[in-house]
Order: sequence, then C-alpha cells, then structure tokens
Amino acid sequence: MEQIDIMVSNKKLDWERKMRALETRLDLRDQELANAQTCLDQKGQEVGLLRQKLDSLEKCNLAMTQNYEGQLQALKAQFSKLTSNFEKLRLHQMKQDKAHRKEFPHREDMPFELSNLSQKLEEFRAKSREWDKQEILYQTHLVSLDAQQKLLSEKETGAKLPNSTKW
Repeated sequence: MEQIDIMVSNKKLDWERKMRALETRLDLRDQELANAQTCLDQKGQEVGLLRQKLDSLEKCNLAMTQNYEGQLQALKAQFSKLTSNFEKLRLHQMKQDKAHRKEFPHREDMPFELSNLSQKLEEFRAKSREWDKQEILYQTHLVSLDAQQKLLSEKETGAKLPNSTKW
C-alpha cells in the first residue's frame, strides 16, 4: 500500500510539473498573441493614416487639377478673344490704309496705329509664351503629385501585406 501511495505521489508531482510547464507555455503564447495584436493594431493605425494622407493628396491633386484646367481654359478663351479682336482691328486698319493710299498714293509710311497694334500683338504673343511655360510648370507639378500619390499607395499596400500573412 505504501508503494501505491509513493507511485501516486510521484505521478501527482509529475503531473503538477507538466501542468506548470504547460501553464508557462500558455502564458508565453498569450504574451506573443498580445504582442502580435498590438503590432497589428499599430499597423492598422498606420494604414489608416496613410489612407487619410492618400485621400488628402488625391483631393488636393483633384482640386489643383481642376483649378489649373479652369485657369487654362480662361486664359485660352481670353487669348482667343484677344487674337480675334486683333485680327478684326488689323483687317479694319488694312482697309483704312488701303483707302488712305488711294486718297494719297505717294504716302507710303505706316500709320502709327498699325505699329501700335503690332506691338500689342507681340505683347500678346509674349504672354502666350508665358502661359505655355506656366502650363508646363503645372503639368510638372501634377506629375510630381501623381508620383507622391503612387508612392503612398505603394506604402499603404506594403503595410497591408505583412499583416495579412501573419494570420
């Protein structure tokens, strides 16, 4: 009977050691799980921030594009109107010059108004070149914003991938 008590006691001690070992392993697993959950939560917050930044950049990009396109259309309309008005004035001036030459055939110098209009045409052409340069700057800025948007999208996608492979 004493041997049975010893065997039961030994088995009890052995089971208690095994239970403590299992409880320790379970605690470690719980800690690992808590750490993984914390890391997942942080990555989720990072993804949220990156998504907000991306949305903000997209809105900014869209607003700038619309603003640029509106300005460009206004400038084109203004330039077209000025060119049309200039052509009308030039044709009118040419008719007047022709009539003036018929009245005074010996006079061949250019009237002051035509010279003034030619100077204004050159000014408008210079403005047009400036507008073209501004258009190129806007396009360059737009490309830069698109690159930033793509980079943020890639970061967001990169932040999602490691999280999905853990579980």
